Amino acid sequence: MNEDTMRRFGLVTLFAVLFFQLLFAEGGLIGYFKVKRGIRAANVSIITMEHENTLLKAEIDRLQNDDRYLEEVVRKKFGFVGEGERLYRVEK
Repeated sequence: MNEDTMRRFGLVTLFAVLFFQLLFAEGGLIGYFKVKRGIRAANVSIITMEHENTLLKAEIDRLQNDDRYLEEVVRKKFGFVGEGERLYRVEK
């Protein structure tokens, strides 16, 4: 091999190694896109949880301040009956 061919081979090899490092190394592009995808998924999860948290805070507020709503929830969820009432369960 002559000197020019060796130089080209060296440059191609160097380029290939650098390209491989850019793509597959720990801090490479593939890792970057995995992290970016993970961040996006975490942000979606945070938004969902914040919305659920808002709904739960509204539910707590309503349970603490609306006696009729509290009574309705207690009756439906726990089968409570009012004073002088009777609960009948009909099974099919």
